[in-house]
Amino acid sequence: MQPLGILKMRRPTQAVLLGLVALFTTVLARAEDRVSIRYLPGYPLPTRNIERLDVRVERISPSIKAEDQEIDRFFSLVQATLSEYGIVRDWQSVIPDAPSIEITVELNGRRTRLASAHVVLERTGNRIVTDRGVELLNHRTREAVLSQQSEEYRRHRLAFERLLSLTFERVRAQLSP
Repeated sequence: MQPLGILKMRRPTQAVLLGLVALFTTVLARAEDRVSIRYLPGYPLPTRNIERLDVRVERISPSIKAEDQEIDRFFSLVQATLSEYGIVRDWQSVIPDAPSIEITVELNGRRTRLASAHVVLERTGNRIVTDRGVELLNHRTREAVLSQQSEEYRRHRLAFERLLSLTFERVRAQLSP
């Protein structure tokens, strides 16, 4: 008879444990999507301050689905950008010791990291970053130099710039006075 009593005592304990597992599973199943942008300053010069900049846009979905909101539209555009440019894996075009920007997209449980120095290094207008490194334009147009790059390289650059632009638009929408 005693084994039956032990089973009776275990059932409520099992029910409580199953309830806790179900609760944690529900909480963990909520989607957390994020776009993080980090400015990496490169190798610091001894006489210069170091600037570090991190921006993160994050969506934590509610447990009850509601109508689409602006944040949902932002992440839809992020997903559309990755799809349009065929971004399926990490990519980087960085120069040793040079400043760069890193974009990490965490969407639908998948993480993609893009890093590039081209946005920072091309600001002066006389240089361009290619898949081989930094080049001077020397009377060439940016478009002419980029047309000589692989289609994959151009797609990743365009996706990188679009993700940067979308994120800055979102930040401005939320933080501008």
